[in-house]
Amino acid sequence: MPETLDFDAAAGVPLAGLTALQALRDELGLKSGSRVFIPGGAGGVGTFAIQIAKALGAHVTTTASPRGRALVERLGADVVVDYTTQHFEDHVRQMDGVFDLLGGETLERSFGVVKPGGTVVSVAGLPEPTTARKDLDRGALLATLFWFASFGIRREAKRHGARYRYLFMHPSGAELSELARMIDGGRLEPVVDRVLPFDAIEDAFAHLEGGHAKGKVVVRMVDRQ
Repeated sequence: MPETLDFDAAAGVPLAGLTALQALRDELGLKSGSRVFIPGGAGGVGTFAIQIAKALGAHVTTTASPRGRALVERLGADVVVDYTTQHFEDHVRQMDGVFDLLGGETLERSFGVVKPGGTVVSVAGLPEPTTARKDLDRGALLATLFWFASFGIRREAKRHGARYRYLFMHPSGAELSELARMIDGGRLEPVVDRVLPFDAIEDAFAHLEGGHAKGKVVVRMVDRQ
């Protein structure tokens, strides 16, 4: 646990932080000068992703509402597209990679903004064969099921000369320690939208499903005395 965080903020780090780190560094291979598009940058994973991408030296483009613009700019986003009034594909071009957090139509449109040979990594799309083998350590049967499930989205990727990868985050104590060092060193700021008690968990999910959370929503199991 980072020494500079309380328990509420620390609780929001592992899933979102590891997901962002593994997608950006391990799958997209971001390095100094890379150009990455992260739609939905003001959300729980997105707020980590923007900062980690910047720490890796990348140029970051994201989408946000007018209410979220100040947050993503403060976290380091270089270009912010207002998704309430603009289509990102009209403003985003020649990305080395995309980290998709939204799935659906956003994922499909993302293939058009990567340069040939670029990669789109999603945590909201459909699993593909590599997911079964690399992330879940499963065999040919599950890989075959994922092959059929993801056929349409992989075909779309191929049409644009891109690669598609669905990511299941894997736990890693070493990487959690790395994130803790970044936080304690002031290079990574966990963003907490709100902290709710367990008896308000329905409200927590409703807030998340409304799509308006900025950062993480944390549920406290037991109120501290």
